[in-house]
Amino acid sequence: IQGEGPYAGYPAIFLRLSGCNFGDKEDHCSWCDTSFQYDQGKDMTVDEVAAALVSLEGYRPQDILVITGGEPLLQQRLHDLISKCYVDDLFSTVQIETNGTQGYFMANYASLSESSPCFVVSPKASRKLKGYAPISKAVFDTAHCLKFVVSADPDDPQHEVPAWALEHKCVYVSPMAVYKRPYAGEVSSIWDDDLLDREVTQANYAYAAAYAMKHGLRLSLQTHLFTAIP
Repeated sequence: IQGEGPYAGYPAIFLRLSGCNFGDKEDHCSWCDTSFQYDQGKDMTVDEVAAALVSLEGYRPQDILVITGGEPLLQQRLHDLISKCYVDDLFSTVQIETNGTQGYFMANYASLSESSPCFVVSPKASRKLKGYAPISKAVFDTAHCLKFVVSADPDDPQHEVPAWALEHKCVYVSPMAVYKRPYAGEVSSIWDDDLLDREVTQANYAYAAAYAMKHGLRLSLQTHLFTAIP
């Protein structure tokens, strides 16, 4: 089940692509659910990826395909895969989760209306900058929505959505789930007190809701944390 953003609640298949321009998870960016270095990826052709997707147990053409990473727009053949999904009616729609740094590629994809995916741009805050660097106009104009993780901690760079983002037509805020120990790929559950810091996470949920109401934004809860399914 897609847990966040414009397709929250939809049955989905997730395709995770390796590699990111922000670097690996341990040393540079902690946001990915898993560490997606290139040397941990598997080389596959477009046809091989498509065949693997439709062979999954429970697959239905009505599902959505969520392509994420790492940073999926670094993949040179991504557009060929997206086109195949639409031309062959493999999925009802394709959603791309991107950090918003690859504006050139986004503009190219968006110009091809017959195979244009839904771009969900999730900018990443920098502790060094104590906030978010502006995204390019191409990314801002192409994004179907922007999605920000927010924290109730006023010292956290994710405490506020940047002012430039509030001009976008569709902005989601998602409360930060705080883990007591490093996430190791297990099923995440809001009900697991050994995994999640419930007190801090609860404060972040309340803050995100109040923040969304204050600024007229959309609240996106991590639905998958409540269902506790893979």
